[in-house]
Amino acid sequence: MRHLLFSAGFCLCLAVGNVAGAQPPAVTEHLPWEPDYASAVAAAQAQHRHIVVLLATANDEACRILVEQRLTDPLIRESLADMVWVRVLDDAELEQALESRKHPTLAFVNPFTGGVLHRVTGEKTVELLAREIVHARRAIGIALPPALETVAERMFAFNEAGVEALLQAGDADGLQALLAAAANDDSRLANYLVAQVTLPAGLVPDDIRFLAGTDCLEGVNTSLEFQADPLVAGRPPDLAASCIEYPLPESRLVLVPFDRSQGAEGRVRITAPNCRLTTDTIRFEEPAPGTAVQIRHYEVRPLAVAEASRLSGRVLKPDGTPAAASIVRIDDWYDTSDEDAAAPLPSVVRTNADGRFTFPRVSPGRWLVRAEFPGGEREQFVDLEAGGHASCDLSLSAVTTVGLRWVLQTDELSQDLAGPGVQTGEAYTSVASSRIALGRGMRIRTSEYSDLMMAQTPLADDSLTEESRQALAALPAGTPVWYLFDCAYTDDFLPLSGLHREARPFDTIQAVREGNPLPDQDWAIIGPILPQAVTAARDRGNYFQFARGEPVRQGDVFTLRSATSNRFAKLEVTSVTIVTPASRRPP
Repeated sequence: MRHLLFSAGFCLCLAVGNVAGAQPPAVTEHLPWEPDYASAVAAAQAQHRHIVVLLATANDEACRILVEQRLTDPLIRESLADMVWVRVLDDAELEQALESRKHPTLAFVNPFTGGVLHRVTGEKTVELLAREIVHARRAIGIALPPALETVAERMFAFNEAGVEALLQAGDADGLQALLAAAANDDSRLANYLVAQVTLPAGLVPDDIRFLAGTDCLEGVNTSLEFQADPLVAGRPPDLAASCIEYPLPESRLVLVPFDRSQGAEGRVRITAPNCRLTTDTIRFEEPAPGTAVQIRHYEVRPLAVAEASRLSGRVLKPDGTPAAASIVRIDDWYDTSDEDAAAPLPSVVRTNADGRFTFPRVSPGRWLVRAEFPGGEREQFVDLEAGGHASCDLSLSAVTTVGLRWVLQTDELSQDLAGPGVQTGEAYTSVASSRIALGRGMRIRTSEYSDLMMAQTPLADDSLTEESRQALAALPAGTPVWYLFDCAYTDDFLPLSGLHREARPFDTIQAVREGNPLPDQDWAIIGPILPQAVTAARDRGNYFQFARGEPVRQGDVFTLRSATSNRFAKLEVTSVTIVTPASRRPP
């Protein structure tokens, strides 16, 4: 249903700047404008047509050329003939919704959701503008008119089947040759990196974390200046808008498309247990053919003793006193010193009575360090030099936290939660940073799926039952609640991940289900949880319960199936520390 909604209608918005009181050029009067934006949206939704919104600025040369020579060109007119046209002047709210910074900007937007599906910036020739319209119509799933069919024939076409075959074969040269035609298409959506990765003995592709994007560590706040949301104190923004994690196949060959609208540079960050951090910056030169397709070779190698860095420091509470027994972890750095461990363990230490901690062996490079304590958290970047010693203080910000401990079975589909294959972990996770994967013990910053999610009252969500909404409304503001959004389904939408409340004490649970094993069902993550899936699970007596909108209570015990892999775990809530603005004020 959601896919059909996106396909049913969208709007094409042409944002070209803004001057108070300006009038559009008179030459545009013969274009089929609707009287106002609201009327155009209503017509588009009712008729399942599309919208062209022009935000115009008088006396702007790029706007004049666009209006007088581009929009009136027969090829462009035919390409947009099935759309509803409207022009809007000096509407800051619309500019904010369309995130239109550069002038001119052409954005394709779904009129039902407001989501921008394709955007074009800068001055374009008729040919390039027509090619951008081809990209937009394809992205939304609508047919090309005859005039655009011949344009599409002149464009680079991504051969998905051919690319996949070459990736599986590990043929980097063949992949570069297949993509070479992209360099001559100035309307291509992406530049391409063909990455070959060599691993040291003892490591397998699943041990590697390969990130690529415009930024792979610090996070990019992509909000416009007039709509920037304040970042949560003590943590950097998420990477979801600027970075993707790519699985490393057995061929050790990865293809990374870099969105051209995000700039001419791309970055790569590769981490592996007990190995030297690998980073790279790729610059794609213009004009065509330039360097639109590049091959890079990355050798992941063990960390040598002489180049290892040492990190120490202390953790301080919001009042400045030492935070004893706080948890400190380095994102994506793994400890391999425990030879009996089922898998490399995330590098985690506890502070001493003075709040001090030490990581004796870390790869040089830039890392995100996180400190956690009941009622406080802090995330901070630290730069480490080869063979050096760095020190840092981590001053906690006061936030609501939930203390957790868990046991994760690292072997897929094994229901045993004691003995071989198990990995233990603990965390004080804040509601603001609650997207965590148990295997890493760290909050999720990329677009990958998480095992746990939480929210905080008051919580407005129409997908919750009326009973749940009433129960949440009765809770004090700031109460943490479970809010799992990622979920795994079988082919018939039966949810398999989520929390199952346990009556058994945490330490006594030896298996997910004792005496009655769960079926080994195939499943895949396909998107947000659907109410009908929850109902189907309950009606069929499915073992797992989906917990969403239920208060997080100290002492609660759950078993769960990981949303990120076919692995089971048990989980206990060890503490709930609620911090509100009122609680921060001195008595």
